[in-house]
Amino acid sequence: MKKKVKVLIGAGIFCLVMLLASVGYAVAFNGSRLVVPMDFSEYEFTVKDLPMIVSVILVTLYVCFLVVLASTANRKKKVTRKLNPRLGFLGFLGFLGFMGFWAAPAEKAVGSFLYFCFFGFFGFFYEGKMSDTLMDERYVENRMRAQLNAHKAAVNIIFLALLVLGGGFMGNVEFSLIAFEIVVALAIALDLFLGEFLLYRYDYDDKRCESEE
Repeated sequence: MKKKVKVLIGAGIFCLVMLLASVGYAVAFNGSRLVVPMDFSEYEFTVKDLPMIVSVILVTLYVCFLVVLASTANRKKKVTRKLNPRLGFLGFLGFLGFMGFWAAPAEKAVGSFLYFCFFGFFGFFYEGKMSDTLMDERYVENRMRAQLNAHKAAVNIIFLALLVLGGGFMGNVEFSLIAFEIVVALAIALDLFLGEFLLYRYDYDDKRCESEE
């Protein structure tokens, strides 16, 4: 077990070193290509791009492997994954979505509104509180009920937005599309957050009822 952990740590350090070296090479010898934001519609591959591309692929594969490994380990133990509740603070990244109100009229860019989806990360507060929870029949039932109610809420919000904005809000189609994008992003965030919050509440209520009995 210790040997496997050392191998994983070594692989992570190797990927990190490769990425840092590739970034340094790109900045020093390749005009910072693939490091700074660039227009990929005009991108043309060069041999000098290889170090950066390979290092990004390695890091991506390493992260994916860790996710699969953690998921497999938790499934074998039949407990929920261990998560730090402080990751819920990532939900504050959702406030970056307000940049869209500046970027949309100034640069005709509406992609910033998608940052509202990060509000869903507030759900990590509740998922973290349920780390290493036994996934028994009650847990599975509560999780299905929580996800169903969260999905229903998100779908209903999107459906109402379609009804209100479908014909062009106040005769402005462009404004309607932007408003619909905002609503969808917030609905996705609500779906992510509500699924974890309701699961925590259902599980807490069940345990409280058992203690009272």
